[in-house]
Amino acid sequence: MKLSENKDEEDFEVISEVSIDDDKYDRQKRIVGWDQSKISNATVMVVGAGATGNELIKNLVLTGIGKLILIDYDTINISNLNRCVLFDKKSAKKQEYKVDVVKKAVKNLGETEIVALKEDLNDIDKDFYKKSDVICSCVDNIEARLQSNNYAYYYGIPFIDSGIDEFYGTVQAVYSEVKDAACMQCGVSGMDLDLMWQKYSCTGQEIESENGETIGKMATLITTTAIIGGIQSQQVIKFLLGLDYFKKTGKWNPNIGEPLIGKQLNYNGLTNSFEIINKIKNEECWVCSYKK
Repeated sequence: MKLSENKDEEDFEVISEVSIDDDKYDRQKRIVGWDQSKISNATVMVVGAGATGNELIKNLVLTGIGKLILIDYDTINISNLNRCVLFDKKSAKKQEYKVDVVKKAVKNLGETEIVALKEDLNDIDKDFYKKSDVICSCVDNIEARLQSNNYAYYYGIPFIDSGIDEFYGTVQAVYSEVKDAACMQCGVSGMDLDLMWQKYSCTGQEIESENGETIGKMATLITTTAIIGGIQSQQVIKFLLGLDYFKKTGKWNPNIGEPLIGKQLNYNGLTNSFEIINKIKNEECWVCSYKK
């Protein structure tokens, strides 16, 4: 359609206002390299539906993820409500299960199918790992992080872990097809193993150690949670939109960006800074250096 008789002005087709605003995902589809079908057909496993889990789930649902597998056996407390956008006072007073409340809440956000598992991670059917395109860890203990990492690595599924504490946060990605990159197990120290069975939770009772000392609850803040949840969500998108390109070329789609594979992003809210460090691969790691 001719818009101007001035030859110095470029002609372009006018898109009606209806066509622009009719498509819920129109704005993200405008990103170069975006493929909404890969998003809407994807299945993402989220281990932990607490603070960071809330942010991650909210972001993925709004992006249009096809299916989310949520794993969390905890119930909601009043103290969750300062940083969990999908919870409310009613669910906290009734101490409903987090995954059940999240499943109901996201119905107002999108069309994502939710599989809610009120089970310990040790008890879930391992087929859920194999059915996932990406696995995310949003937990507060080392054991669950390592278990998620190990199964993801074994099945060749991208894995993204996050952690928060006060004004600080971390995000790290693992993918077994990048052979020289470290996995989560590579960086586990002896002290980490000693603490593996303790759950440093941000809710519930204070933990009393064997010598009578009390280990306090984690200090958490919604701003840190939102930032780390946003970065973790972005890593999911990088994998979903860039994995096919990587498998064909050995490189990541430049329009989407490279995930944090073998790297850890550290956020410091006090200094308003981000740092990315390369994780060192442990050649003796029984997960990623294991010779079959």
